[in-house]
Amino acid sequence: MAKTKEVQVKLIKVKELSFSCTDIVNDLDYNFIEKDLHIEIGFNFQIKKEVNEFIIGALIRYLLKKDEILKYENQTFFSVLNIDQVVASNNEKINIKDEFLLSLLSVVIGTTRGMMIKNTMGKKINEFPLPILNPKELLNKIKEKKIIPTHNKRV
Repeated sequence: MAKTKEVQVKLIKVKELSFSCTDIVNDLDYNFIEKDLHIEIGFNFQIKKEVNEFIIGALIRYLLKKDEILKYENQTFFSVLNIDQVVASNNEKINIKDEFLLSLLSVVIGTTRGMMIKNTMGKKINEFPLPILNPKELLNKIKEKKIIPTHNKRV
């Protein structure tokens, strides 16, 4: 039986790919926005085994009714020592160990939330940060290949 090697993960960088936000909500009532605000979240994954890199792309869309009022996209780069222990890929599919992906999704979600808050400072939409999300639920949705609609609730 082959001995498993220790996997070590390091956050390398976060790259913002796009950000757009309309000012349409600045004049709207908080309760009106909260009632009709929907958030869509999507992820994609890239592996670069030759340099031990794993990249998670995140796409966040805020929709007011059906109109896009915010779009944010980034990529989070991780260095993964012994990446073969947690990620296997062929030409068409990437297989990722759940516990590994759960850890990275937690980092990506928190980092993305913080960057979105920074980008929306001074705008009404800043009152609606990306909600706290359960990475296990996200993982299940990713496995089902579904976009995850969620509602933002003020606490």
